[in-house]
Amino acid sequence: MDIRPFDLKKDSRAVERIWYECGWVENETQASFVKDFLSTGNCIVGCLDGVAECQVLTVPGTIHHLDQPLKLCAVTAVTTSRIARKQGFARVMTAQQLATAALEGAEVAALGMFDQGFYDQVGFGTGAYEHMIRFDPTTLQVDAPFRVPARLTKDNWADIHGAIVGRLKHHGAVVLDPPLIMKGELAWHENGFGLGYYDGKALSHFFWAEAKDEHGPYEISFIAYRSVDELVELLALIKSLGDQVSSFVVQEPAHLQLQTLLKQPFRNRRNTFRSNFENIHRTEAWWQVRLLDVAACLERFSWSGEAFEFNLELTDPAADFLSGEEWQGVGGEYVVRIGERSDAQAGSRTGLPTLTASINTFSRLFFGIASATEQLIAPDFAAPDELIRQLDAAFCLPRMTTSWDF
Repeated sequence: MDIRPFDLKKDSRAVERIWYECGWVENETQASFVKDFLSTGNCIVGCLDGVAECQVLTVPGTIHHLDQPLKLCAVTAVTTSRIARKQGFARVMTAQQLATAALEGAEVAALGMFDQGFYDQVGFGTGAYEHMIRFDPTTLQVDAPFRVPARLTKDNWADIHGAIVGRLKHHGAVVLDPPLIMKGELAWHENGFGLGYYDGKALSHFFWAEAKDEHGPYEISFIAYRSVDELVELLALIKSLGDQVSSFVVQEPAHLQLQTLLKQPFRNRRNTFRSNFENIHRTEAWWQVRLLDVAACLERFSWSGEAFEFNLELTDPAADFLSGEEWQGVGGEYVVRIGERSDAQAGSRTGLPTLTASINTFSRLFFGIASATEQLIAPDFAAPDELIRQLDAAFCLPRMTTSWDF
């Protein structure tokens, strides 16, 4: 395969063509921001006859495990042209990008998937369910004052990125480091707008939405706040728009169960069924995650219960697509200790129970996405009953949500 670093001058037009063919851009205005995206991280291209026909971009950031930020490699764009499909470019190039990121210190990788199954081949496990809710803003049972907000436009991309970086964090919270990535994100929203509040010169809390029609739905792409009080003010602001707007769509924020704030949600769902403003609650897992450094991740984990140890026999399918790279995935044998000070050391120890797992399933366990018991149905996850019980207790974690659709 002819795989090389992306060259802005040489490859820009070819990559733009790929994005058109994938349906990621639809017009010249959107295409003009592709360069902004490609300059935010590490981009490589796969070529046929010297022309870029596949492109994989990774961006540095962080992902929170409980209150611990882990160094993240976000795979933000994998695109293949119509003539280069089924040539193996995407798998090999994604694996190479994971190897590069791991050698540069990334501890976790994550991506948004086009469908479940493909990225499993390079070690990714399915992420937690995200809740997408369409609701009538007038049914929000929030009785709180709100101030006149500031109007935000696409020109405020740097302020918006700053507010997301500084937002109240939660288990799974993702931050992508380059501010310029927000410029590209907002470019996709032809009728996008934002409303928010400044604390001095800094944007403290806001939401960004795209208006579909006069009466909505208004689809919220980003919402950020530093405290629950600021979240309440944003909800009150959303409710105030209900005089004109019949429905909002939002990915449920991490710090609330939105349904509990809606008046008669089941009645409104029935009454709006099959309308343009149907009240609906849809749940799906659209993202995937995997560990790039098992020892580094476990060292950040603290368990207040009774400490325990086990042998971990780990497989990593990414190794099948890595030839010659210094990093060959994280497969191998580890002795793992879970306790107030957790760790993983290479090797095995006689007398300890053994967990056999793929990095796909072990990553889901580590983030609390699926318990050990739930994963026993997977063919690549097995352990004795007592160890399963201990793992269930230790990795019983809060609901994980990224709050960034990357």
